[in-house]
Amino acid sequence: MNPPKFKPQDGLWIFGYASLMWKPEFPFLEAQTALVRGYHRALCVWSTQYRGTPEEPGLVMGLDRGGSGKGRA
Repeated sequence: MNPPKFKPQDGLWIFGYASLMWKPEFPFLEAQTALVRGYHRALCVWSTQYRGTPEEPGLVMGLDRGGSGKGRA
């Protein structure tokens, strides 16, 4: 089964769970509190781009399985 095709006139919701909650760097028409079920916010992504170095990566926010998490849509 193929997923439905996106039509720009239908709009698009983006779930922000970290910096996208307070600093979305794209224009938007509406924002509201949102809840995602089955995932929660956690420091679970190793990064050398935003934190740390190649020798010692740092943790950044990601969505980890289980629970639920609040954010902005």
